[in-house]
Formats: sequence, C-alpha cells, structure tokens
Amino acid sequence: MRHLLIFSLLLLSIIIVDSRKYRRMNEITIHNHAEANVRIRCQSIKTDFKDTFMGPMDEVSFEFYDIDRGDSHFWCDAYGLFGFSESFDVFGRSAPSRKNQTWFLRNDGLYLELESNRAREWQWLYPPLDSYSIDSIDAIDVSPLPTWVPY
Repeated sequence: MRHLLIFSLLLLSIIIVDSRKYRRMNEITIHNHAEANVRIRCQSIKTDFKDTFMGPMDEVSFEFYDIDRGDSHFWCDAYGLFGFSESFDVFGRSAPSRKNQTWFLRNDGLYLELESNRAREWQWLYPPLDSYSIDSIDAIDVSPLPTWVPY
C-alpha cells in the first residue's frame, strides 16, 4: 500500500511538470477607437485585471496562460458616458481561443483583428464633445460656496 502511494505521488508530479510545458502564453490587446473615455475591466474566473481607464485611441493589453484552470474564458465589461455598458467575451466561449488577439472597441461595436471584421454590434450614442464642455466658468450659473464662520 505504501509503495502504491509513493508511485502515485511520483506519477502525479511527473504529470504536473510535463503539463507546464504545454502552457501557452496569450496576449489580448483592446484598442479604444470610440471618441470617448471608457472604463474597462477584463477578467476570468481565476484572474481579475481590475478597472482600466482608456481615453480615445488608448490601448490596454494583458497576458495569461490559457491552460491554467479558470483561465479558459476571459470577458470584459466596458462602461462609458451616458449610460453605455457592454459585456463581451475576448477569449474562449463565444470568442476565439487563439493566441494573441487584438480587439477594437468602437461606437458601433466590437471588432476582431481588423476594423472591418465586426464581431459584435451595438450603438453607443452620445452628443459631440463640444455640446457638453464648458468654454468658461462664467458661462454657467454656479451658486457661491457657503462662507466659513468661526465660533
């Protein structure tokens, strides 16, 4: 019985060491080609890359091993101005599971590898930047701050 236990442990250690040779490093890159700022959060069951803020024409990349338990499906949540929010798969499940992918986030959808290859469609509408920006503080009516009175 003791020999069987030692043999099992030895066999298990060989399998673990051997399986690490087959791990593939993957890199996912997301470009923000929308004309507004986006907060994006990419995660799997095992790994969470936390919130990343992207301006127009910014990009974010993350790397992971695709064979690690819980890292066979990555998805991202994107949040933007005027109530925009979308959740989309970038690896596994409904997205490709191939190595080193590039995604483009635009106002009209999500694109894979090329800006002509739309993988998911949405419509993100917001007014042009100049319609909600303030040219001067004098242009808006702001009540004065309360004054501090010493006791």
